[in-house]
Amino acid sequence: MKGKVKFSIQNNHIAFKFDFERNVTVITGDSGTGKTKLINMVRNYSELGKASGVKLKCYSEVIREDGKKSKIERPCVVLSGNTWDTVLEKTKGSIVFVEESTSFLTSHEFAKAIQQTDNYYVFVTREPLPQIPYSIDAVKQIVKNGKKPKVEKVYKGIGVKKISSFPYDLVIVEDSGSGFTFFSKASGKQNVSCISAKGKSNFLPVLNKRSEERILIIADAAALGSEIRELLKFRRESGKKIDFFLPESFEWLVLKSDIFTSNDNVKKILEKPIDYIESSEFFSWERFFSHTLVEETKDKPQLRYPAQKDRLPKVYIAEANMDSILRAMK
Repeated sequence: MKGKVKFSIQNNHIAFKFDFERNVTVITGDSGTGKTKLINMVRNYSELGKASGVKLKCYSEVIREDGKKSKIERPCVVLSGNTWDTVLEKTKGSIVFVEESTSFLTSHEFAKAIQQTDNYYVFVTREPLPQIPYSIDAVKQIVKNGKKPKVEKVYKGIGVKKISSFPYDLVIVEDSGSGFTFFSKASGKQNVSCISAKGKSNFLPVLNKRSEERILIIADAAALGSEIRELLKFRRESGKKIDFFLPESFEWLVLKSDIFTSNDNVKKILEKPIDYIESSEFFSWERFFSHTLVEETKDKPQLRYPAQKDRLPKVYIAEANMDSILRAMK
């Protein structure tokens, strides 16, 4: 499945209306905000239809070959019980809701199973799900607003938009491959140390061992959803100056730079990625942008980007291209 999904559900007492802009949405928040009501309404409608007293509309907007948009109705289901895996195998092109009281939600078996489907997922939980890659933009909360609660992003404006001046003592990069090579070179030009966390789950252990007061964390926003809450808590409690530079991924940043200004295909994709990311092929946006960069450069020897992301061609750290990539976050 791909494309933005528009969802609305209501009964005589309450109405929810919001969009799913990614294949994974995590709805969090305190008790009493309406999370359980949302789940129950979806469950009641999927089991009883109109007889439930619930009205539900759900459809995705898909771009046809002629460039026009069409609407495709999407079933909504609540996944639960010990036979969840059997039910999931039969569920296609649907919006699948899972609530936090469900034991399998935090299992690695479930995380693996959903990455081989073409559904969109809505996880209603207050707990992070580190085994599932999801974006900081996918974390939302229900805000009380009478009979029409709003669903809003939890993490807005938490990343710096320009890092060319590097006013830091230390830069910590999520990966140890091409992204680390680039940012290590860029920070080195400013005489700033750069190290790799070697994975998104390692930021906190690394931070706890460092004495530097001014730190920049560089990570893929497309997969940092499960870690960001604890990182913000650490910043708040440590009193250190910790900034976040959070592109969708390093490959997204490269595609957004002047290197690809004349590439119309890349322009279209970056304008609205959700219209091009097939969830059954690319469970996270980071994987999609990596694939896109590999495909767009495979016939260009100088720019050819390795699929393994274990090395970075020298052309990307040439001064002009490096500056172009750093400017891409403006």
